[in-house]
Amino acid sequence: MAMNPKEVAHLRVNGIDYFDWTRVSVEVRVTQAFPIFQFDCTEFDDGLPTGATQAQIMQNMRIVPGDVVEVYLAGIQIVLGYVTERHVSYDARSHGVRIVGVGKTYDLATSSVWTQGGSFDNQSWPQIAQKLIAPYGISLKTIGALDLKPYEQAHVQPGEIVWSALERYARQRKIILGSTEKGELLAIGDRQAVETDQLVEGVNILRANGVIADDNVYHKIYSIGQRASNDQTWGDRSNKLIGQASGSAGRYRPIVTPMDVSDDQHGAQQRAEMEKILSEGGKLEFNITVQGWLRETGDLWRADKFYWVRSPMLLANLLLGCRSVLYEQSNQGGTTTTLTMVDKISLGGRLDFSGSPPTEK
Repeated sequence: MAMNPKEVAHLRVNGIDYFDWTRVSVEVRVTQAFPIFQFDCTEFDDGLPTGATQAQIMQNMRIVPGDVVEVYLAGIQIVLGYVTERHVSYDARSHGVRIVGVGKTYDLATSSVWTQGGSFDNQSWPQIAQKLIAPYGISLKTIGALDLKPYEQAHVQPGEIVWSALERYARQRKIILGSTEKGELLAIGDRQAVETDQLVEGVNILRANGVIADDNVYHKIYSIGQRASNDQTWGDRSNKLIGQASGSAGRYRPIVTPMDVSDDQHGAQQRAEMEKILSEGGKLEFNITVQGWLRETGDLWRADKFYWVRSPMLLANLLLGCRSVLYEQSNQGGTTTTLTMVDKISLGGRLDFSGSPPTEK
């Protein structure tokens, strides 16, 4: 399969660029804690120089676990992170290397709170997040309008996984967490869903598969919880908090979700709205593959963007959000991009803030 000469993948490690990979796989998962990648290199030899061994040849590629790595596709940086695995195989005729790695925010999902544990009373979610991620040298990127209301009480225990602590309080403010290609923690709030490009059956869709389901949607979504009592707030106003949101189920089907932390009525409502994002956002999922990595604009197809999907086979003619992108390249399969498209609510998106319905194209 012919490849675009511009669509070359390489790794930059310790200032050295490594090309000539025989297989490339990079998955950017914008609503998960970190991206992942895998690069393979295999060479075949009719003969080796006198005195040389396969082990010596393999040492020419000195990429090892723990190295800081930048992943580039078509000259565009798509991951900043770390090498986690190095696989080596060889025999008399061939030798190969596989490099596996993750984005920088991997550490937030696998490390515990230590020095920054304790009370974060009267602080907003971004304030808490910046303190928890600071020891890792990770910065915070925000998209959309984040809820900045401080928590009356917020506590993080030493030993708690950083990502879990961040997510626990983010749910109370309807904030969607993810990661960026620059190794940043990503926080998504309400935003306008703006069309970036189109995915059209018979035009640029190479292949697709998808599911539309209603097994996880409800007609009413409730959040219940409590807050600490004081001289101003006590009784039912503190111990019977209820938030509610409407879902798309056409029959009686309620769901009740306990609040993750002690919060006020505002937090109860936001927790219900967050549960709506999680349930309504799972109604459909389309995996759409296109040829190559680059759009006509010269930029990569990217996660966190909104694309109009027009496919009669998928029963789709609407604006959807891209939750993740899988970039692949091999001698056998060529160069492809697979976009996982979901309801725009999963990425905090609205067509506009008035809630107007989409216009069919």
